[in-house]
Amino acid sequence: MSSDPNCFTTGVHRKKHSGENCTSLFFRGDMQAVPGQFVMVWAPGVDEVPMSLSHIDAEEFGVTVKDVGEATNAICSLQKGERARIRGPFGRGFTLKGRNPLMVAGGAGSAPLLPLARALAEKDVRTTVIIGAKTKGELVLLDEFKETGLEVMMASDDGSIGHHGTASDLLAQTLDGIGNYDAVYACGPEQMLVSVVKIANRWSLWGEVALERLMKCGVGLCGSCAINNKLVCRDGPVFDFSALRALPDFGNVKRDAAGRARLLTGR
Repeated sequence: MSSDPNCFTTGVHRKKHSGENCTSLFFRGDMQAVPGQFVMVWAPGVDEVPMSLSHIDAEEFGVTVKDVGEATNAICSLQKGERARIRGPFGRGFTLKGRNPLMVAGGAGSAPLLPLARALAEKDVRTTVIIGAKTKGELVLLDEFKETGLEVMMASDDGSIGHHGTASDLLAQTLDGIGNYDAVYACGPEQMLVSVVKIANRWSLWGEVALERLMKCGVGLCGSCAINNKLVCRDGPVFDFSALRALPDFGNVKRDAAGRARLLTGR
């Protein structure tokens, strides 16, 4: 057992299906965290990976994991009572701002936005949530967003539910149609975030996005998550639009496991 109070081993309290290939795991305890922060989760004998906190409650906290590889498969496969090591919380979270914000979630990017949605709902802030995915079954945490009582709009690339198109397309359509929102929060694939920022900038809206980058340590030591002169684990994962404008790698460059920069495709 580590002497670090931010590192502990705990058993899975419960788990639930949260979307195609996505599982939410819950652990007992009062995780003193704010929406947007993350933890490092270690599956015994496999690997340690960063996970956004998708649930932050007084008696339990949770992460929502998409099964995309060996480590995430091992974490998703944990059963009630089986143990995992948790480190955290780490990073900079969201700023609660605005009286009529829009939230845009793409795929597993729903995870850090759910605690934010709940926090805004508790403050009676009028909020609209846009959730997008390739197809209906891949919408993540949809039921939980609906349970907040906030307005929820859906988008699917294949038109199987809601708006036929991307979440950023629906954002543009919503702003063009109403235009009285005062903030934008987003998390999802980086190319989606680039589009979200561009659209919000057309309306001169303040906003924040949560970035997803490769992280090994979570505390700013290894540099794997570097984006220009910032470290996502320490300076983020939440960045406001003005900070992103000073980071030319945003939407253009990521680093691989060896720390080498590689160009992003799909621009």
